[in-house]
Formats: sequence, structure tokens, C-alpha cells
Amino acid sequence: MARTLRVEVTFLGSLQQVAGRATTWLEVPPPGTVDRVLALLRERMPQFVGVACTCLVNGAPADPHKPLAWGDGLFLMPPE
Repeated sequence: MARTLRVEVTFLGSLQQVAGRATTWLEVPPPGTVDRVLALLRERMPQFVGVACTCLVNGAPADPHKPLAWGDGLFLMPPE
């Protein structure tokens, strides 16, 4: 059985005001992808429904289907 992923989500720029914090940790069931983390985030933080963001994983631009690994950092910033 695959293990749940623990992913740190960091909010950058104006997204910190939307989230009301700078970071949060999410437990993500496998398969963990950027899209799945965003869906879980929007479920737990409804203020993110409809909010556009650019995603980085461990500081590198991330495709929405990118698989995540235990301890990865997902950085969300406003689109450019």
C-alpha cells in the first residue's frame, strides 16, 4: 500500500493574504500530483476556488501532472 505524501505548500506574494498564512502542510493520498494538491487545497481552503496561481516544486516550474515525492515543497505564486 502506498504511503500518504506530506507536502509543504508555501504561499508567495498576494496569495499569502488569500491563505491567511505563509505555509501549510497537506497530507496527500497517492498518487500525489500538483493538481491533486491544488484540489485538496481548494477543498480545505475554499477561498482558493477560482484563484489562478503559478506552481513551482522545490523551486522549479511544475507541470500540473507532475508527481510529487515525500517532503516536496510546492510554492504557489500569483501568475505573471
